[in-house]
Amino acid sequence: TTSESDKYACCPLPPYLEDSGCDTEDDDNVGRPLRDVCFHLLKLYSDRHYDLDQLLDPRSITSDPVDYRLSWHLWEVLRALNYSHLCRQGQGVLNASYAAQLESEGLWEWAVFVVLHEPDTW
Repeated sequence: TTSESDKYACCPLPPYLEDSGCDTEDDDNVGRPLRDVCFHLLKLYSDRHYDLDQLLDPRSITSDPVDYRLSWHLWEVLRALNYSHLCRQGQGVLNASYAAQLESEGLWEWAVFVVLHEPDTW
C-alpha cells in the first residue's frame, strides 16, 4: 500500500468533493468509491460494458442524491448511442425518480413526458 504522501494524484471525485483533498468517499450502499461522472464516461469509452449504475448515480454529478436531472438526460443520450445494458430496474428508478422530481416542482407535463420513456412491461 502507498501512504497518503506517495499518491501520484487525487482520486477523480465529483466537483462538489474536489476541495476535500485526496480522501475517497465510499458509496454507503455498495462499498465502492464515489467517482466523478467524467471518470465513469472515460471508463465506459474504454469498456463498452462498464457498469451504468455507477455512471448514472446522481452523486457522481451533484451533492443532492435525489437530483436525477442530468442522470436521466445522460441515460437518454447513452440509449441513443446503443448502450442498453442498464437493467430494467435501473431504468425504472431513473424514470420514476426524475418524474417525481419534476412533479414536485409543478412540472407535471414534463413528468408525463419522462414516464412515457418507461421501458415496456408487456
